[in-house]
Amino acid sequence: MPEDAPANISYLQWMYQSLGIPYVFLLPLVGLICFILTLIIVLRGKGAMSVAALILVVHAPLLLGIFAGIQGMIASYQIVAMSQATPQPAQLAEGTSTALFAPMVGLMLVAPSYAMAAIGAIIRSFTGNADPKGLKG
Repeated sequence: MPEDAPANISYLQWMYQSLGIPYVFLLPLVGLICFILTLIIVLRGKGAMSVAALILVVHAPLLLGIFAGIQGMIASYQIVAMSQATPQPAQLAEGTSTALFAPMVGLMLVAPSYAMAAIGAIIRSFTGNADPKGLKG
């Protein structure tokens, strides 16, 4: 097999390699914690501060995914900068796709919390449990 041929690895192995050990554990953990906090805020939150808390909590997995993506791009460009030979376009594409995988996972982990917050707001508006002025404690 030629040296330039891409290695045949499974998609699951590629995902694990793309995220790296810290983000394999951190992203799902942050997604789960944010979903639980969103559920608590939707069920028990009152007033304007619950909206502010939702804005902070719901997007945490995406922010962590963006951080991981930026970290991956920096690592990818460091390898290009340290290389003695001109990098092949396939190598650049591989580094970019690897770095963009973490923000995609972050987006997928935001979706359940976002849906929970939207459904909770709709249910509150129909049942009359919403406090439009945010004056009640």
